[in-house]
Amino acid sequence: MSIDVVQGQCVRCGACAVLCPGVFEVGSVSSHAVREPTPSERVFVEAARWICPSDAVRVSSLEDAPSSRAIVDVSFDELARSAERVRWSLESIDWRDLDPARAPAELRAVVREMAFSENATYSATQRFLEAFFDDIDFTQWMSVWFYEETRHPHVLTEWLRRVGESLPSDFTLKGRVSTPFMRSLFGTLVTNVISEVTAAQAYRTLARQSPEPVLARIAEHIARDEARHAATFYRFARKHLMSATPEAARRDRARGVEVLQSWLGGAQTATHPVAEMLERFEDAEHGSLGLGFGSVRTRVLRVVGSLLDLPLRREEDVAPTLRAVLEGRE
Repeated sequence: MSIDVVQGQCVRCGACAVLCPGVFEVGSVSSHAVREPTPSERVFVEAARWICPSDAVRVSSLEDAPSSRAIVDVSFDELARSAERVRWSLESIDWRDLDPARAPAELRAVVREMAFSENATYSATQRFLEAFFDDIDFTQWMSVWFYEETRHPHVLTEWLRRVGESLPSDFTLKGRVSTPFMRSLFGTLVTNVISEVTAAQAYRTLARQSPEPVLARIAEHIARDEARHAATFYRFARKHLMSATPEAARRDRARGVEVLQSWLGGAQTATHPVAEMLERFEDAEHGSLGLGFGSVRTRVLRVVGSLLDLPLRREEDVAPTLRAVLEGRE
């Protein structure tokens, strides 16, 4: 087994180190692997491979190696330190480089959709704190998540203002409204793993395609945040699953596959701001982000499959796998 982080490709988001801090370390320029994973760490290395927004994590001979279902520990202190090590600052955005002439209407429409959907963080944080009130580390980490996520609509809205886009006075307040969480706590965690992975890829694509340089840098910053957040939700979801009784774990795994199936069905069945945002991008009025959604779906399948210890490789695997889990055959 060999693990490598391609130095010139790594964007130093820190997601791999959040997932598997004993195997990956974040250096001053990029992350790097320091040793091979133990059996209990293999699942996190596999997740790092697919969550990495720039595909810099390279793994060989891992898929055939069984992963351990050991209890997972997640501490706020560790997560907060990881975030501080890679967090970007508002001062790093040099607005003097802004070129409004390179911000066409189609691009502004895409950014407007992104900024609007990002505002749902406010109500989502309230619901997270209520639903997970008895998980001290998770609710403490919410302070990190809320702070970092709140900066996303802030800088996107500021970019829109500076390129001459007029926004209504209630733009932020309307965006703060989101749908209630599902009754399953594990399903909620899986939903957010999926949405953060998807958002990371959307922003990474925007960073590569934006003709306006300041927006490209902003999108790169946000993509790194989203990948690291996906990694953190993944660890908490894995902790929840591994701590459950066998029967509760079976129900949770079934719920996880159902969430995946719903997400694959589109925004009409997966009511999450990110899913709804991407659905709106299909409208010609908003232009196209050129996300290459097929590759994102494959990425999400592999991430959720590793989380649930299920052989999810193609969309055709989802329905039979769900039946197998419900019947106790997986």
